[in-house]
Amino acid sequence: MKKINTLRLSLMLSATAFGQTLNIQTDGITYLFPASQTGEMTFSNGQTLTVMGRTFNLSETDAISVDQTSVTDNCVLISYNGSSASVTIAGNVAQYVDASVTGAHVSISQSNTADVDGDEITYVLSGTSTDGSLTLDGSYKCTIQLAGLTLTNPSGAAISIGNKKRIQISAKKDTENTLTDGSNGSQKGCIYSKGQLQFQGNGQLTVTGNTAHAIKCGDYVTIKNLTLTIPSAVKDGISCNKYFQLKSGSVSISGVGDDGIQVELESDDATTAQTEDHEDENSGTLYTDGGTLVINNSAAPTIESGDVKSAKGLNALCMALNAGDITINMSGNASKAISCGSGTKSTSGSGMNSSTKWTNVTGSFTMGLSDGTGPTLTISQTGSAYSSSSAKAIKAICAVTIYGGETSVYTKSSGGEGLESKTGIDIQGGKHYFKCYDDCINSAGKIYFNGGVTVCYSNGNDAVDSNAGTTGAITIGNGIAFAYSTAGSPEEGFDCDNNSYIQITGTGIGISAGGSQGGGGGGGGGRPDFGGGGSSSSSTISNAQQGYAFVTSSISYAANRYYTLSDASGNNLVTYSFEGSCSSSLALFTATGMSKGSTYNVKYSTSAPTDATTSWHGLYVGSSHKGTTSVTSFTAQ
Repeated sequence: MKKINTLRLSLMLSATAFGQTLNIQTDGITYLFPASQTGEMTFSNGQTLTVMGRTFNLSETDAISVDQTSVTDNCVLISYNGSSASVTIAGNVAQYVDASVTGAHVSISQSNTADVDGDEITYVLSGTSTDGSLTLDGSYKCTIQLAGLTLTNPSGAAISIGNKKRIQISAKKDTENTLTDGSNGSQKGCIYSKGQLQFQGNGQLTVTGNTAHAIKCGDYVTIKNLTLTIPSAVKDGISCNKYFQLKSGSVSISGVGDDGIQVELESDDATTAQTEDHEDENSGTLYTDGGTLVINNSAAPTIESGDVKSAKGLNALCMALNAGDITINMSGNASKAISCGSGTKSTSGSGMNSSTKWTNVTGSFTMGLSDGTGPTLTISQTGSAYSSSSAKAIKAICAVTIYGGETSVYTKSSGGEGLESKTGIDIQGGKHYFKCYDDCINSAGKIYFNGGVTVCYSNGNDAVDSNAGTTGAITIGNGIAFAYSTAGSPEEGFDCDNNSYIQITGTGIGISAGGSQGGGGGGGGGRPDFGGGGSSSSSTISNAQQGYAFVTSSISYAANRYYTLSDASGNNLVTYSFEGSCSSSLALFTATGMSKGSTYNVKYSTSAPTDATTSWHGLYVGSSHKGTTSVTSFTAQ
């Protein structure tokens, strides 16, 4: 049996050691033990020394010294210096941290820290290396603090985390930190983590992915306060599972080869709906709850197994754009600024008689909150179609509900729709503007204007197009919709294949202008893809809650004129203006206060209203403005 001697040291061994620190260096790692904490140290046969639960083999120990070095509990310092790195471990966590250093490549294995006042270990990284990395394994939560770090790993990930628990990556205030991985490696990302990643801090972090993703996470990702820049990535900028949440801060992503941000379900966990505080959530949702998000994506499409694979700005099963400032610029062919939802697609028929149905639809798209607040969303889509796939601003297989916020969407090519849902669209609040070459708003289901203000200007197709093929395909509730097309017939302001499908269920405003599809009734003029022949009899709305009129006579609208719809006494109901000349042969008029059997006039002037309570992209509501030159008049139905 080995003889064990227990010694109580003075200075190093006695109570007079106040303020002093025992330094033990081994294999390039320094352990710092404050004398006030060391207590009893144990020597065994002169071969090992145990301090605060950490046992050292003295034959492998490089140096033991005493000085007055300050020690921060629960802290591990990792400093990179060119081709080397140094690691310093606080004594109170020494027994829980195993570290090794090869050049500037640092590997850490962390065990239980539950006994350390319930706190977690913080790894503080600083310095510079063009051939270094951090690899962290274990099964407990921890924080990685970046305190002025420039780190490149030419052969793998800059930071690789095998720990499947929550990891905080924090950029220290007023510091700039840059991480870069190598090309043609096997790593999944420049930053890779099996577990949850919480990015935070008031500093700056730049991440470049030269092999695959810039940031790859096998669990959820959240971002708070941080200024994160991803200048390039071979694949996605950020790829994660379960959910993504931007709480605050600033995120800028560009130069990616695939999606800006992609969120997938975690296949190993049960799928959940969105949960309170996201506890145990696995919904595949992308949340924006604040902050600024900018994505510039020019990635080109590819063909995989005969299908077009195109880039997305944001790609998730579910979207909840609750707040923040979001700007997405897409220039790649067939790309989508936002792609949301999934389902099974089936096509029947052929050519102009073909129809597409979606079944087993999952996912959801919401924008804004029920109180009418929401994000500012700006999308510019300049890409063109590629093969059979069009470039779109927002494509949702699932239903779309917009509660609030401000939307500005621009597209420029054939097929470049502004907002498309294969299920249905319900606008309940906010202010929204679409200027699109193709349909501004398109749905295989019903489109509701139940609140808010929406302006749709298409210069190549319909402004608003529902293919629901049933009563209520387009519904004017208590919302305001101004929809016009300058493309000429058969492209309409409101197109739902048969104008009797339009419903007026509230006291909102609906103004449309554009061509007709036959007979002034919007029924398709005998074209099978537009629902057959149109007739003026289809321009009747059943059970309208306020007066309306379909005007089938030709109206020539010009830019830079302001058209006012007023009652017989000259009271302004709404004023509207056009960005381009519009020749309308089918126009819908309905506005708050219109009643059946009363006469209404449209007159224009060349001066804009100055007293409107709402002014939005050519639509003026709540104004006393009056027109001077007559355009048309009608009796409301």
